[in-house]
Amino acid sequence: MYRNAIVGEVDIKHRMTIELYLNPKGLGSVKVQFNWAGGNNSSEWLRMIQPHSGSGKGFYFIPEIGEEVLVGFEGSNAQNPYVLGTQYNGSQSSGYADGQNNVKAIHTRSGIKFILNDGGGSILIEDPSGNTWKMDGQGNIDVNAPKNFTVNAGGNFTVTAGKNISLSAGENIDNSANKDISQTAGHDISQTAAGDFTESANNKTEIIEQKHIRSSLESTQHGEKVSVFSTKENMLLESSQKTVEVNSAEKSNMF
Repeated sequence: MYRNAIVGEVDIKHRMTIELYLNPKGLGSVKVQFNWAGGNNSSEWLRMIQPHSGSGKGFYFIPEIGEEVLVGFEGSNAQNPYVLGTQYNGSQSSGYADGQNNVKAIHTRSGIKFILNDGGGSILIEDPSGNTWKMDGQGNIDVNAPKNFTVNAGGNFTVTAGKNISLSAGENIDNSANKDISQTAGHDISQTAAGDFTESANNKTEIIEQKHIRSSLESTQHGEKVSVFSTKENMLLESSQKTVEVNSAEKSNMF
């Protein structure tokens, strides 16, 4: 006589250990090791509960091999197990517990960290190389890169500060633009070089509304044609110590 198979019902949930997590179909499922009946039996691929999932999107966090997980059973059917999530235990603790429950954290096996602290309202992002991004909850952001820091913008890049902007380099600072560079100051502009200062351009125009003062140990000006005009007042050429010489390879005209 034919009789439907009877499947045992399982009302309790079981703690298991992750054995494999590389599902060849990329479905985010895992294999667990059953520790009942005195054996070490491996399961089939078990689906794992995630906060969000979907084709090409979702929340993807898979436990590591050797971690403890809690397994439930659909409809209390022992043939339909699934993974509810991971659990800490006496030998596996997070290291982030605090008495006020201020800290929430994501910490991967390589040392990548995303830590939220309700105590100070801070957020810390860190990787194993020492790169850090910290928002301290007091209105300050600190970004640190032990090596290189690169910012690329396909359109405009704007930096605005309510007070000061400081740039400092252990070696060189380079500014370049395919078109124009403009500098405007509401007050003074000061430039100092301990070594040489070089300017190069096709044309250069200086417009100074009041005084123009140059001071140096030695001053030389060269040009295929040099013109000096005084549009209103007298022009004075004076040497406080020596002689003023006017030399020409051809003629000198004094008016």
